Amino acid sequence: METLVQTEVNTRQRGVLSKVYDFFSSVKLAVVVFFLLAAGSISGTLIEQGLSPQEYIANHGEKWYYWINLLSLNNVYHSWWFSVLLALLALNLAVCLSKRLPTIWKAYYVVDTDFTHNLVQNFKNNTVIQYPSGMEEARGKVVDILKGKKYKIWTENNPNDITIFAAKGRIGRLGSTIGHISIFIILIGAVLSSAIGFRGFYPFYEGESVFIPEGNFYVMVEKFWIDYYENGGVKDYFSKMSVIDNGKKVFTKTIQVNDPLQYKGVWFYQSSYGQAWDRLDKAFIRITDKKSGRVVADEALDFRKEKLIAGTDLRLNATNFLSDFAYDSESKQIYAKSGEQNNPAVELEIYEGGELIAKPWIFYNYPNMFPIEKSKYNFILSGYIAPQYSGLQIAKDPGVNLVWVGSFTLMGGLFISFFIFHRRIWIKILPSERSSLVYIGGLTNKDTIGFEKEMKSIIGSF
Repeated sequence: METLVQTEVNTRQRGVLSKVYDFFSSVKLAVVVFFLLAAGSISGTLIEQGLSPQEYIANHGEKWYYWINLLSLNNVYHSWWFSVLLALLALNLAVCLSKRLPTIWKAYYVVDTDFTHNLVQNFKNNTVIQYPSGMEEARGKVVDILKGKKYKIWTENNPNDITIFAAKGRIGRLGSTIGHISIFIILIGAVLSSAIGFRGFYPFYEGESVFIPEGNFYVMVEKFWIDYYENGGVKDYFSKMSVIDNGKKVFTKTIQVNDPLQYKGVWFYQSSYGQAWDRLDKAFIRITDKKSGRVVADEALDFRKEKLIAGTDLRLNATNFLSDFAYDSESKQIYAKSGEQNNPAVELEIYEGGELIAKPWIFYNYPNMFPIEKSKYNFILSGYIAPQYSGLQIAKDPGVNLVWVGSFTLMGGLFISFFIFHRRIWIKILPSERSSLVYIGGLTNKDTIGFEKEMKSIIGSF
């Protein structure tokens, strides 16, 4: 009784495992996963990646931003669900391989010398030749012909007959398997890159060190410059970069487009350049006398560097800059509405006689809007220069080497699949009166027409 119960339990367990195995090896699962990956990739193309919450809200509204953030559509290729889909596709591929591999392996390795002449006659490509010599002479002739066709040959002498099995292009059987394994390797690389890799854009300014947490080191752009054509068009642009590790400068390289810097698995690509309107390089301030309107001075202030104005008791310091000044009356916060130069303004510290008398915002578009009551001067923002930045793409892609390996082996697998064919020939030699009967039959996994021509050539060589 216990044995029967245990048998039933084992049968049920095998049934469950079989269903799980069939599920993960099903074509339907692969199709669904491919569809979801395609949908995710399309969303990652249509929805901007890596923007700030404020930018998403401005572009799509708060309601859509909620769903974008919830579904990680703002970082599709590093989202948990994209990694899960890649892993599921890799698992599906691995299970399918485990299902197919025994059959392919058997076809690759098995040497079939146990057959009858009746089996040979069942092949589509078969014939019977009456060879005018004994079986040994016929065997020698067959071997010579097949060697000339680059076949590997196995022979077996039996009491009443001679068996010959020949094959070539056996590796052709492995072409699709190599291709599938290559895709599996590529998927593993993609999962690694998605799970622990990163890619982002960062503006670098000359002399500024930036900490790279993924590599635990600092990088600094020592110098950035642009080369121009004679007609004024941009020819190329360069960043001289230094790597600072453990407080020491360990590496320096000048990078340009298509010539990146790499350190500790982190890549820095020269991507773009531009002017950063979230900060200033210089603010140009015109100072006029309130009573006479006379221009007292035109000064260029370095950002956040206090300057004494010659011929006066003034000291000025441009401490802040907004390219699109805005004020939230509810929170009483000052902020930049956008990165555009719609309403540029500079916050200016004004010292007279060594005393800070005011810290107003002065506006480029609205000069003298807010006169300084405690000062005998008017301060006008007559111009400004934003610092130039070097735009770098920063990427750490731990799976990239696996992707390259998988890509190369995939090309090899495709070549094997398309140009190498597994051809097998079965030959049985039987004695006949003063001659031998040679039964020849063959199969190929691909290129049937080419194999038929080869069989005719073999038969015609007797």
